[in-house]
Amino acid sequence: MDEHTLAEVERAGTQFNAVTAMTVDRANALTAESVERRDSGQPPRRLEGIPFAIKDVIDLVGYPTTMGSNVRSDAPAANSAPVVDRLEAAGAIPVAKTNCQEYSYGILGDESAFGRVVNPVDAALCTAGSSSGSAALVAAGVVPLALGTDTAGSVRVPAACQGVLGFKPTFGVVPVDGVFPLSQSFDTVGLFASDLGVLTAAFDVIAGAGSGDGRGSSAHTIDVSLFADDGDRARDLLKSVPELTITSANGPALDELLDDLAPIYDYIRLYEAFEVHRDLFAERAADYQPGVAKKVEAGRGLEQAEYRTQLDALAELRERSLSVFGGTDLLLTPAIDGPVVRWDEIDSGTAAKFMRYSMPFNVLGWPALTIPLPGAGAGEGPQAVQLVGRPGSDRDLLAFASRLG
Repeated sequence: MDEHTLAEVERAGTQFNAVTAMTVDRANALTAESVERRDSGQPPRRLEGIPFAIKDVIDLVGYPTTMGSNVRSDAPAANSAPVVDRLEAAGAIPVAKTNCQEYSYGILGDESAFGRVVNPVDAALCTAGSSSGSAALVAAGVVPLALGTDTAGSVRVPAACQGVLGFKPTFGVVPVDGVFPLSQSFDTVGLFASDLGVLTAAFDVIAGAGSGDGRGSSAHTIDVSLFADDGDRARDLLKSVPELTITSANGPALDELLDDLAPIYDYIRLYEAFEVHRDLFAERAADYQPGVAKKVEAGRGLEQAEYRTQLDALAELRERSLSVFGGTDLLLTPAIDGPVVRWDEIDSGTAAKFMRYSMPFNVLGWPALTIPLPGAGAGEGPQAVQLVGRPGSDRDLLAFASRLG
C-alpha cells in the first residue's frame, strides 16, 4: 500500500476519530506480496490492491480486537476472521481497524471507549452505529471498502447517516467466525462502499461461490413494492428500469408481520447478549460504557425456556414472511424514519426511528442495501432508501441496484 493512502487514512482517522489502529505492518506485507505476484506475471485478483478497513469487533491477525471497549484483552488476534482472510486472498489490503459502538451494542454510535466517531458529512449530525468508524472512512473518501457488522441496522443506518452504500447480506450467507457476537440469531457481517461495483465484488468474495444466488429477477418483469413511499426521489431512482411494476406494500398482512417482529427480536437479543457478556459483566460491569451496561443488565434473569419459545416463534415468522409479499421481488423503503438527527437532538425515540426499517430485515434474515439519494437541498442531511430482497437473492438485489439512476 502506498504511503500516501496510509497517510490519508491516518489523517481521516484522526480527524473523524474513526480509527483504533493503523494496520501498517499487515498492509505493507500484503502490498509486497501483491507486487511480487504482478512482477512474476500472475493475473490480478478480484480486489487486487484495494484498501479496506475493518470494524474493531472483527479479528485481524496480529492486532488486538478492542470492541470499542475498556473491557478487553489487548493480546493480538492469533487468526483473522474468515471474511478478512477471503478479502486478503482476493488481493484486498487492510489498512485500519475502526472505532465502533462498544461491543456493537447500540444504534446511535454514541458510546465507545475511544469516544464517538465524527460524521464526515457534518460534524453536528449523528453518525449512527454501531459500525460508525467504517462508514466514516468510506464517507471521507480514504477507503473504497470497509467491513462492519449488522444486527439491527448497524451497517445500513450508519451508511444512511453518512451518505454511503451499506449492505447486509442474507443471514447466514457470510461467516461470522472471528467476529465478536452481539446476538447470534441476527448478527451479519456487512459492507460499506463508495461504489456498487466494488461492494458487489467484495460480497462475491466474502460469501463464496454459489451462495446468495437468487431467482434471476433481472430476467423477467420486476415487481418492486414501495413501503411508506418517501417522496419523489425514491420513485425517481426507479425510472431507469423499464421492465418494472411498482406496487404498494402496505396491507394488513404486512402490518401484522411487523407488529410481531419487535418483541421476538427484543427477547432473543437481550437473552443472547447477556449470555455473551455474563462472565465479563460479572467481573467488570463498572468498566462498561453506561448505556451499554444498562442494555446488558436488561437481559439478566430472562428464562431459557421462554428464549427457546421465542426461537421457535422466530423460525415460524421467517417462514410466514415468505408469503406476505406474494410475487414481489424487491421492497423499497426509507432507510431510517425521518431525517438524520443532530447529536444535540437525540431523544428517547431516536433509536427506534433509526431501526424502524432496518431491524425487521435482521429478524427476517433478508438481504438489504442502503442507497444514498442525490439532490438533498441546502441544509439537509444525507437521505437514503433501503432496497430489500428475498432471502438468498443477494446477487439479484445488487444487480438490480446497479441499474438504478
